[in-house]
Amino acid sequence: MEESLIPKLDNRWLTWAAFVQETKRVGYLAGPMVVVTLSQYLLQVISTMMVGHLGVLPLASSAIAISLATVTGFSLL
Repeated sequence: MEESLIPKLDNRWLTWAAFVQETKRVGYLAGPMVVVTLSQYLLQVISTMMVGHLGVLPLASSAIAISLATVTGFSLL
């Protein structure tokens, strides 16, 4: 029979120690995904801020290009 991820101790399903242990396991998986997602978002923000110093027209065109690249290019990766 399969055993559950959260062990059953003292006729209770969830203890504080089991909760912390399971949170650490999920954190090891979710941590890198969060870092990659934030890095991709910050890359777009920083590039938009750098182009914003050039003027209004370059800022508008780069915003359109970044949004199209996000919809088409980054989603395929």
